[in-house]
Amino acid sequence: MADSRITRLADGLVVQAGSGVFDVPADLGMIVCTIRGRSRLGRDASRSLRGLSDHALVPVVGDRTLVTIFDRETGVIEAILPRHNRFSRKVAGRRHDERIIAANIDQVVVVFAAAEPSVRETALTRYLAVAEHSGVPAVVCINKTDLVPRGSLEQVAGAYESLGYAVILASTRTQKGIGELTALLMNKISVVVGPSGVGKSLLLNAVQPGLGLAVGDVSKSTGKGKHTTTSSRLYPLDSGGFVADTAGMREFGFWDIPEDELTWCFREMGPFLGRCRFADCTHVTEPGCAIRGAVSEGAISENRYRHCFRLRVEG
Repeated sequence: MADSRITRLADGLVVQAGSGVFDVPADLGMIVCTIRGRSRLGRDASRSLRGLSDHALVPVVGDRTLVTIFDRETGVIEAILPRHNRFSRKVAGRRHDERIIAANIDQVVVVFAAAEPSVRETALTRYLAVAEHSGVPAVVCINKTDLVPRGSLEQVAGAYESLGYAVILASTRTQKGIGELTALLMNKISVVVGPSGVGKSLLLNAVQPGLGLAVGDVSKSTGKGKHTTTSSRLYPLDSGGFVADTAGMREFGFWDIPEDELTWCFREMGPFLGRCRFADCTHVTEPGCAIRGAVSEGAISENRYRHCFRLRVEG
């Protein structure tokens, strides 16, 4: 009798990662994988992973991997292929470890709500700064626009559009912006991030009816969203590409962004960096500061300038 056992090496995209188990689709179907061991992963992928934290040596959604497949449905990840980017944050709490949200992505969609809970621009700026540092294009999506007066968000949207960000004003109740979001997700690997309760899962359910992502409400006592997505997963889209719905983040700390490099994460400040009178200018009180001069002349908004240095203090 022929042996039905199949053993072969294949490359595959990690579409879900959690608790040491990883889902990797292959031509035979979904392969449920474990990993060979961190030392093997580190050695095989040393060219791309040198200098990363131990956590970075564990596969995440979006990773391309080499997988040994057994018995049509199980496998072992032998190596992580070189990553061309990764979107990371600091783990919650006092530890200063890296938490990689996804790797090898084409864009990050930062979702905030117009109300319930309302937009916190400092938090939005934090997400955009991480995207800039990661080299990942960002899209701003403000959801629940049906909860605020018409036209009340035009100034906020215009401010980010003037910086070169695509801005979508959306509502799952009225379907506003859903077609625009669908078009932006097409044929890309995208990650949707933002606080709990802003409607990330609702948006993706509207983009692809039948996706069936769990949704939750905003807490009446705290005004903050409740977590409904508990792990990251890449979902294939009928229009092409993949999208990851991520768990809501009440704490989104910087990982590996030195304080003196944060201004580089504000794209409008780049042209003025290196033009200050003093090479070690902190852009706060020094005379001859090109950044503060640009703020005075309106080339950099005072709002964004304040956000930048608030983030420098908060970290």
